[in-house]
Order: sequence, then structure tokens, then C-alpha cells
Amino acid sequence: MPFPWQPGMTITEDRLSAPDYQKGSVPVTWTSATAGTWVQVDVVFPAPFASVPVVQVTPQANAPAVGGTTVVMSAVAGVTTTGFSIRAFRSTAFAGQPFGWTAHA
Repeated sequence: MPFPWQPGMTITEDRLSAPDYQKGSVPVTWTSATAGTWVQVDVVFPAPFASVPVVQVTPQANAPAVGGTTVVMSAVAGVTTTGFSIRAFRSTAFAGQPFGWTAHA
């Protein structure tokens, strides 16, 4: 769903066809060999942006419990108009840790 039009915006073919906002979810897995290390998952946007968007990522369900000892960290890297990379760290092995993401230009 694109962001609403703002007063004074010029209607152009690119603006009408380019998405301003996209979201999704991607699973990240740590095996016993990669637990305690940073892993990278590449994400391709469903549709290219007209300009490089701002991207946020957030771990979803299965994040460490309050008071637990598991550590989860994440970062966004390599953002382009067609995608980005999630770099994530988890101190314990886990298959399919979901990370939600949003992107807007």
C-alpha cells in the first residue's frame, strides 16, 4: 500500500507506477555450526522502487524470552532499489527465525 499523496506532489508516470511502501517477512536460520555468528539473508523487493528506500527489520515470534539468555541482533545492509540484505546474529541454533521488514521511499 503506497503512502498517501501529499499536497504539491507532481503526478508523473514513474510516481504512479512505482511503489512507495512494501513489507514482508523472511526466515533466518542458524545451525549448530553458525550459532553465535552473523548470517546474511538477501531480500528482493516484490517490485523495484524508483529511489533507494529506507528499510527496517524486526525479529518476530521466537525472539528470546524476557529474562532468557539467547541474544538476537540484526542490521540492514546493501539497500538498493531492488532489495537489501539482513545480517543477523543469534547466540543459539534456531531454524526459521522470522524477521519482518518494511521499506519506504
